Amino acid sequence: MTLTLPKGHPASSPVTGIIQQAIDEVNNAGGGTLVLPPGQYLTGALVLPSNFCLHFEPGAELVASSQYEDYLPGETLSVAEQSNRALIYARNQHNISLTGQGRIDGNATAWFSATKDALGYRMPAQERPRIIVFEGCNNVRLQSVRIHDAPMWTVHLVACEQVFISQVVVDNDMTMANTDALDIDSCRYVHISDSHFSAADDGICLKTTRKPAPLAGPTQHVTISGCTLRSASSAFKIGTETVDDIEDIVMTGCTIYDSNRGIGIISRDGGALRRLRFSDITFNCHHANPCHWGRADPVFISCRARDPKVPPGPISQVSFNGISGTAEGAINLHSEQPEDIAWVRLSQVQLRQVACNDPQQGSYDIRPPCNPERPTGTGLDNAFLINPASGEPWGVERYPGGMPAIYATGVLHLALDNLSIERPHPLPAGWHPQAVIQS
Repeated sequence: MTLTLPKGHPASSPVTGIIQQAIDEVNNAGGGTLVLPPGQYLTGALVLPSNFCLHFEPGAELVASSQYEDYLPGETLSVAEQSNRALIYARNQHNISLTGQGRIDGNATAWFSATKDALGYRMPAQERPRIIVFEGCNNVRLQSVRIHDAPMWTVHLVACEQVFISQVVVDNDMTMANTDALDIDSCRYVHISDSHFSAADDGICLKTTRKPAPLAGPTQHVTISGCTLRSASSAFKIGTETVDDIEDIVMTGCTIYDSNRGIGIISRDGGALRRLRFSDITFNCHHANPCHWGRADPVFISCRARDPKVPPGPISQVSFNGISGTAEGAINLHSEQPEDIAWVRLSQVQLRQVACNDPQQGSYDIRPPCNPERPTGTGLDNAFLINPASGEPWGVERYPGGMPAIYATGVLHLALDNLSIERPHPLPAGWHPQAVIQS
């Protein structure tokens, strides 16, 4: 069945009930497509059934409600920060699609302060909805839809299988925290291609969060290709939430630009990270506000405990082949316990290091967690508090002997070949005379 919704209403008139009734009508007919024609549709939570496609015609726009109570029908099992509701939600469904040339307006300004604070952030409301959350779903397709100004994580897929994401654009405000563009959480068989992700927080993030048993499990077999990513945090990140394993990940033919950290691989919570392959990646990394994790590092691999009682899972069998670009920082590999990071290869790497006037240059960043008083605390405990001994946030330290181009500590079987490293001449003060440092 194909049903076309009546044309859009003024953005001040909520139409949640009208849209949900149409969704239910398609479902009662055995499944099909609901078409949104051009216009604006102000709505709270919409719950999708199986065998259903929500199709946006060009000019169609869903506008997210500014009232948290309007998202109660989209109450989720997973919790992100303090968000337990979603604009578009499905649980344990199959054959779900969002397609078309329209867009979703997350209405983020309703959830954030009007001005930035000293850290460069607009402070958020305590509770904010995510935009799309699918939990325990099979055969999910997101194609060509545009999402902008999400107030919280934008697309969060949890314990889903057979996921296809292509030609999607997520463009969030760069002053708004916790607005990850795409979070793949305990999912398997995921294909992401030809899309654009831009957010103040992570661009694409693979993780295995702590959540109810029906949704717990590894993230496996994820392929990312032909994407562009921008982030003030990490453009592509694995972790930091790693309760279960993450393995068999391939990223190829992608561009990372205007970002603080390029690729971050971060083990903290017991799950192992293995068989991670990166090829043909270009990057441009510069320093962001000091509150953001990272120090303009194109590649960052870190293994250290969050909870002192839970050893972090090892990181192994990681390869980078054909990555190139400019950075104000260095490639960093940090293992708190020797050999928890093993079998890493950097091949055909072209790195041009550039000097800048930012006082952060010459330091590395292993957050989180670092605050010795609250190692398992929130981001406020482990991202913003200052170590009185250094004057820097906990976890930010100067490179011993100055900043190299590649810094590796505690790594077993690190292979480096075909490196092309360009550094300023003469070297600025605070730079290490050696390009590669291993300890």
